[in-house]
Amino acid sequence: MGIIHFIYFELLYRPVYNLVLFTYETLPGHDMGLTIIYLAILMRVILLPISLTGSSSARRMETIKPQLDQAARIPDAGRRRQHTEKLLKKNHINVYATALVLGIQILFLALLYQVFQNGLHQDPNELAYFTVSGPIDTTFFGTFDLAIRNWWLPLITSILLYVMLSITTPEPEEGAKLSDVWYVIALPAAVFVVLLLLPSAKSLFLLTSILFSVGLYMVAKYVFQVEPPTQQDAD
Repeated sequence: MGIIHFIYFELLYRPVYNLVLFTYETLPGHDMGLTIIYLAILMRVILLPISLTGSSSARRMETIKPQLDQAARIPDAGRRRQHTEKLLKKNHINVYATALVLGIQILFLALLYQVFQNGLHQDPNELAYFTVSGPIDTTFFGTFDLAIRNWWLPLITSILLYVMLSITTPEPEEGAKLSDVWYVIALPAAVFVVLLLLPSAKSLFLLTSILFSVGLYMVAKYVFQVEPPTQQDAD
């Protein structure tokens, strides 16, 4: 348990805690809302190369969908896995890139939750790597407290997530069932319910991350003319 506690506390929680404090102390106005927005953008920029790899892999995955469907019908599990891996390698598809980006963000959000639940309510100098000037104000522009829950920020975040999924999800084939695109509705609804139970700082972080994703999509589509894949592309 000592090793697990050391890994979690000293290698994960405390660095994130100090990153939040350092950003809060460095940004003008000492505003926690701006701190969360800055950290969300910083994380997305750091993860951008992996995100782009994941997007590129997703597009290639659509183009070889018929071959993947054919491989899935191979009865022998070993040959099926080998054939699928060969297809992915041949087409330079990294199926783990998107999952890695998502996993890192979930881990950061979990640590951020602990920071707002416990860390910011104690003397920051107990865990800080540097001297903190005074108590931490967890409000955004002095208006609402990011350490407590509200309903409207999760609602805005969920609506924006729905919009993002609607414009970035490949168009379904003609006659497709609702079950083929269920996550476009179900995921925002689930996110709304979860965010209702968490400090509103999580909603602001996720909202900023979604806006970043929408911005990337718009740049790719309208600046570089990169069209999202459609189901017909795979046929």
